[in-house]
Amino acid sequence: MLRALAALAVPPLACLPLYGQEVYRSSARYVTEADAEAQAAAIDVGRAEFVGPATATVGDYGSFRLRFTVGKAGMASGGGLRLATQHDFGWDMWGGTRLQEDVPAQPNFLTYSTSSGARLRWRSDNSVPAYFPWQRVNEFILDGPSLREGDWIEVVFGDRSGGSPGVEIQPMDESEFEQRVFVDPTGDGEFLPLADSPTLEFVGAAAQDMVVVAPTDWQVRENRWVNVWLDDGLGNPASGYGGTVTLAVDADGVRLPRPRRYRESDRGAYRFEGVSFERPGTYRVIARDTEGREAWSNPIVVHPEALRRRIFWGDLHTHTKYSDGRGTPEEMFDFGRRYSALDFCAISDHAFITTDAMWEDIKAATRKFHEPGEYVTFLGYEWSGPSDVGGDHNVYTTEDDMPLLRSFLQYSYANYRQYHGPERQVGHVEDLFRALAGNFRGENLLTIPHYGGRPGNPEWHNDQLQRGIEVFSDHRRSEDWVATFLQRGHRVGIVASTDNHSGNAGYGVRRTNVTRGRDGTLFSRFSPAERGTALLAVQAEGLTRESVFQGIYRRRTYATTGERIALRFEVEGAPLGSEVRASGPVTLLASVAGTSPIRTVRIVKDGKIIYSLDPQSDGVAFEFVDPDGAPDGSYYYLDLVQVDGEKAISSPVWVN
Repeated sequence: MLRALAALAVPPLACLPLYGQEVYRSSARYVTEADAEAQAAAIDVGRAEFVGPATATVGDYGSFRLRFTVGKAGMASGGGLRLATQHDFGWDMWGGTRLQEDVPAQPNFLTYSTSSGARLRWRSDNSVPAYFPWQRVNEFILDGPSLREGDWIEVVFGDRSGGSPGVEIQPMDESEFEQRVFVDPTGDGEFLPLADSPTLEFVGAAAQDMVVVAPTDWQVRENRWVNVWLDDGLGNPASGYGGTVTLAVDADGVRLPRPRRYRESDRGAYRFEGVSFERPGTYRVIARDTEGREAWSNPIVVHPEALRRRIFWGDLHTHTKYSDGRGTPEEMFDFGRRYSALDFCAISDHAFITTDAMWEDIKAATRKFHEPGEYVTFLGYEWSGPSDVGGDHNVYTTEDDMPLLRSFLQYSYANYRQYHGPERQVGHVEDLFRALAGNFRGENLLTIPHYGGRPGNPEWHNDQLQRGIEVFSDHRRSEDWVATFLQRGHRVGIVASTDNHSGNAGYGVRRTNVTRGRDGTLFSRFSPAERGTALLAVQAEGLTRESVFQGIYRRRTYATTGERIALRFEVEGAPLGSEVRASGPVTLLASVAGTSPIRTVRIVKDGKIIYSLDPQSDGVAFEFVDPDGAPDGSYYYLDLVQVDGEKAISSPVWVN
C-alpha cells in the first residue's frame, strides 16, 4: 500500500491557496454532500419519485412524470426544487438545453403544477458550476401560497397531452439515470440534496451491428477465444439479442466451436472458446448470424513459436457516474471485459469531484475485477488542472491503494460533492509530481497527460513519472499537441484511451446530432459518427498487472483510433520505446497487419517523414536503412493510415 501524504503541510481551511489567489469559505453550512443529505432527511423536506413507466429505450421519446411530495418541513413561498442532470457533453435531453413550454405538439414539451394550484416559476440554467457534476439544472420556484406536508409538485418531461411525441431520451444506455433533486423548503436559497433521488433505466435498442474481437498474438495449436457482441447502432449493447451466431475462417487447419444461440443471460455478448490454428499466418474470423449480419475480426497473427512479448489491448481513461460519466465502476469494468474484450482497463474519474466513499468503491471494484491472466485492472484517477498549471494528467499505480490527490478545478465550498476537509490538495502539476515521487518505488506509478478539456502543458515534465502521452480519445486526434512534447525532448510513449463518459470502456463513441425514429429509420438528432475511437496496445511478457504496467512504463506501446491493428517496430533491433546507441546508418524494421487495406505507412524522424510507402493491402513488412544516421537525441516512430481513415502511431525509439 502506498503510504499516505500525511506529512505534507496543510493550508488552513479558512484560506486555501488557489493558483496564487485566495479562496475563502462561503456561508455554506455543510462540509460534505452526506452532511447536507442528512440534514434534508432530519427536517424531512420530502420525497421524490417517478410516477409511471421507469424504463425506456435509448434514442426514443418518452414521457416521465416526477412527483415531489412535501415533507414535514413544508415549503414556503419562494422555496422550490432544483432538478439536475449530470454533465454529458450536451446529450442530456432534459437538462435545460431542449425543454420548452410554448408548443404542446413539439418534442420536449414541459409542464409543471402543484396539488394546491399554487403557481410555479420555471428557470433553466445549462451550467451551474457549484453543482458540478449536476450542473444541468431546471429550477421550479413556488410563487403562490406555501405548501403543507402531503402537498405535491409534479413535473412532466415530455407531456404528450397536447400532441408532443415526448421528451428526447439520451443515446447512452444506463441502468440508473439519476434525476438529482435539491429542495429549498424555506425560500432562503439553500437547496438540500435528497439522499434518494429517483432514477430511470434506459436500455439499448434492437441489434443493428455485430462486433467481433480476438486476441492479436497466437501460437500454433493454442486454444484461444473470439468475442462477438451486438451493437444497437448507437454504441450500446443490444442486450435482448437472441439470434444464432456462427464463426468461419477462409482457410484450412482451423478449429472452431459450434454456433451459439444467444440467451438472455448472454446480454448480447458471447465469448467463443476453443479456437485454434494449425499453421502460422495472419487470419481473420468471420461471424454470421441468422438475421443476415456479417462481421470480421481484427487480424489474428499466429506464430510458430511462443513470443517473448505479446500485444495486449486496453483502455486506461474512463469516467463513471462518480465524476461526470455514466454507470458504476463495476458496470464500466464489466463492459470492458464482456463487450470490448479488453485485456486491461482502468477507471480514471476526476479526483476533484470524487468523494472518499466513492474512492473506496472504485478501489473495491478494481480489486474485484482484477484476474491475472484473464483481465487486468489498474487503480487510477484524473488530476484535472487548468492548462496554465499543467493541464489534465491521469495517475496510475500497480498497487491496490494510493492517495487521491485532488486539484482545485471549479473549487467551491457551495458544492457539497467537493472535498472540504483538512488533507492537502494539489494546485499545480509540479506539486503533483513532487507528491507522487515520495511514493515511487520501482515503476509502480506513472502519469499520462491528455488533451481533453484542459490540454496537458509541455512546459512541465517529469522523466520518472510522465511516461506516456494520450494521442487519441473520444475528444480528438491530437498528433499536433503530442508533437509539442516530443519536440521539447520529452521521452514519452504514445498511448491512447477513450476518455469515455458513457460507461463503455474500450468502445469510445464520438457522436453527431442524428438518431433513429420509432420505425427504425435514422433522422437528424444524434447517432455515433464513430464507434471505437481509441485503444492502447502494449507489448508485455504476460497478462499480469506488473508486466502490463512495465510495458507502459517502458513505452512499449502504440496507439490506434480504435481498431486492433497489429504493429511491430524496431530500431537497431530494439523495440518501440527503447533508447539505443548507433553509429552510422540506422536500420529499422516494421510489420503491420491492418483491419482494412493500409493506405500509407510512414517512418518519422524528429518530426519529419523520411520514408513512406503505400501498400494498399491488409499487411506489409519492410526494412528501411536511414543512411544519414541519427544525431544525439534523435527519435524515430511509425505511423500509418488505413483506407477507412483509421490510424496507428507507435512510441518512438530514441537513438544516441
